Parts: sequence; C-alpha cells; structure tokens
Amino acid sequence: MPAMDELSMTTQDVLDAIARERARLTDAIAALGDQASATPVTAEGWRAKDVLAHLIHWAAQVAFGLGAPVVPPVYMLEERRRRQAAGLSDAMPTGDESNALAVAHYRDVELEQVRSEFDALLDALVASARTRSDGEMNAMAPIPWAGPRPLWQFIGGDTFLHWPRHAEAIERAAAATDVMTSQGGPST
Repeated sequence: MPAMDELSMTTQDVLDAIARERARLTDAIAALGDQASATPVTAEGWRAKDVLAHLIHWAAQVAFGLGAPVVPPVYMLEERRRRQAAGLSDAMPTGDESNALAVAHYRDVELEQVRSEFDALLDALVASARTRSDGEMNAMAPIPWAGPRPLWQFIGGDTFLHWPRHAEAIERAAAATDVMTSQGGPST
C-alpha cells in the first residue's frame, strides 16, 4: 500500500487499494459474526457497526467531492432542520460533530442495513473514481475543499489509507472474542 508521501498512484492502483482494504474490513466484521453489533472494538467503545457509520460519513465526503450521485445523509438534513428550528445558523456541522451525528444515527440501525449503505456508497465512490485518468488522480488540489494534495491522497485519506487501523481494531476484537468463546467465556 502506498504511503501518503509517495508521489503518484494510477487510477487502477487506487481502485485496487480500495478493493483490498474494503475486503479486509468486510472480512474483519464477518469474523465478529453476531458480535459485530455488540462487541466494543475501539478504545472509545465503538462497535463494528459504529466504525462502519464513521466510515460511511467520511467516504460520503469523498464520494460527493468526486461527483458521485449521493444524496445528503438524513442525519445531516435533520441537523440542519433542528438548527433552523432553534434559530441557529443552518450551516452544516463539520469534522467531529458531523461524524458523531453519523455514529448516533446508525446506532439503532440493523448491521445489515449499515453494511448495505456502506456498500452502496462505496460502489458509487468507486464508479466515480474509475472515471478519473491517471493524470487527474495525481493532479494537485482537484477538489477545492480537499486541500493541496493529489486526488489519490484525498480519496485514500478517507478510504484505503484510513480503513486499515479500523480493520485491525475489529480483527483484534474478533480474535479476543474467539479466545473468550473457546475458553468458555461469555459470547453475549
């Protein structure tokens, strides 16, 4: 996998990296089985489903930036309405605040629905990324709000470069759950 300081990636490199890390993440969640909605996998206490919600939020930003046909998430629209009703600025929250809204929104949604939404979003993101030439993939600052970096780094920062630490946390939780179960511990 390329490091953030590498100079270039082809469009195919980006698509391959997304596919590889997506599969790793999906396999890690599958390894948790029924525990994916209950077992904490991060220091913050997020479950695999919460991690997917977090990843949906950030991948949606990338998909939107790439021009993928995505609609604003319902939790952001609800927040805008809430702010308007309270007489506050209806500017959309950014960063940690909007991420927290995503995780809270998906908290009571069934894991399969969250996975389905993640997959649909990623399919749209990949379809849009696939239309970019290698030159576009390496162009600096192609998306105005993405900062001064090549497009592949913008895409990777919230997908294939970001996902491995989450997949690793889920893999550790799955391994710990396997150990507990094999030792006769709780399997909640």
